[in-house]
Amino acid sequence: MQSWRSEGPLMSAQNSTINRDSQAYWNKRAATFTRNATSDYERWLMDLLALEAGEEILDMGCATGTLAVPLARAGHRVHGCDFAEAMLAILDERAAAESLPITSHLLAWEDDWENAGLGENSVDVAFASRSLMSGDVPACVRKLDAAARSRAAVVVPDSLLPSRDPRLLTYLGRSARHPRVVRDVTRALAALGRIPVFATTRTFRPMRFSSFDEARADLRRLAGPEPFTAREQRLFDAYAAQHVIREDAATASGQAGEHWVLDYPLPVTWVFIGWRTDGSEWA
Repeated sequence: MQSWRSEGPLMSAQNSTINRDSQAYWNKRAATFTRNATSDYERWLMDLLALEAGEEILDMGCATGTLAVPLARAGHRVHGCDFAEAMLAILDERAAAESLPITSHLLAWEDDWENAGLGENSVDVAFASRSLMSGDVPACVRKLDAAARSRAAVVVPDSLLPSRDPRLLTYLGRSARHPRVVRDVTRALAALGRIPVFATTRTFRPMRFSSFDEARADLRRLAGPEPFTAREQRLFDAYAAQHVIREDAATASGQAGEHWVLDYPLPVTWVFIGWRTDGSEWA
């Protein structure tokens, strides 16, 4: 297991505030992220990727190794990239414990991938699983396409972003904008002359926290970054008190200690978009 860390800034100036906020959030969530991984989703994605034995993989937005670890166990050399140091620290621990062929990279979409050794034709397959939500989508697609010698793929939302709760937004009287990532990826691939394939699945956002205050803070994030009015604050306080509940130890998936959860599911529809980087058909 190896680790790579950038010497330069992780983010461009225009995205620095957004990404710093996201980094702080995901660094804080790292400790509970691995246990919240959904094995059904992992199997769905790996079946679609249809990897060949020994292929070298770039996993952009790898978190604690939800996909990187099983891929390395299957014999693939994996480059796990993420902008959250706490996520990569756990990935490094998991890789070291099993002597897995994983190299971790503290890397954001906006960084210089060439400098990280992940430039043109550096891996066989490059993918981003649920880590491309907004920003300069065409530029991100081009980076994945350039890095992969054979195939590339993304899994992006086709419902409200997982960072928003439509039920809460409706309660507060706020509007929810449908993401355009699928459209943007498709247009970027057309500009590159690539032939995409599509598949769809649905997951439920994990909402398990170690305290009421932590759960309430995450629920606030799902209402969007705009400041609350006095009315919205009163509504939110009442909503959190009603829907953030203490989880019975018997239903906490065998986990010790106290847990707080949202009392309703948060579904997200995801679209797999895969393509061959030489412009040929996927199959």
